[in-house]
Amino acid sequence: MKYFIFILLISALLFTYYYYNKKIELLRKQLMISQRKSYSSYNSNKRINSEKVIVKFFIPTYKSCSIKPNSNLYLSPLNSSIVLRTTISSIEAGVLDCADCYNETWFYVNLPSSDDINCRGWINSKDISIFYSNSSSVSRN
Repeated sequence: MKYFIFILLISALLFTYYYYNKKIELLRKQLMISQRKSYSSYNSNKRINSEKVIVKFFIPTYKSCSIKPNSNLYLSPLNSSIVLRTTISSIEAGVLDCADCYNETWFYVNLPSSDDINCRGWINSKDISIFYSNSSSVSRN
């Protein structure tokens, strides 16, 4: 009986080790792919001049928004920034922050995603169709 419990515990430990090891391998592969994609995008979008970028942050007045189809989600609030993701269809997202850069308003949003990879980023206010405020009233852009 003691040997059976011992073998059962060893089996459970080995299963747990291999299970989490596979998860870690998958996350490493996803990280490597996203790093390669970001690096190649960065090199193609690199700014030639080294001008100062001034970003003014302010508290968003909206809780969520509806993003237009084929909109880009950027790493930073600049049109020359790395594109993290492009929306395929209209999608509702949570608004986390707001900024003004080069006289354009940008929103830091959280897209609903099952894998949480590249689900947060900056979107230009031109790519937002509807804003939902804290009191659930709707205003159009």
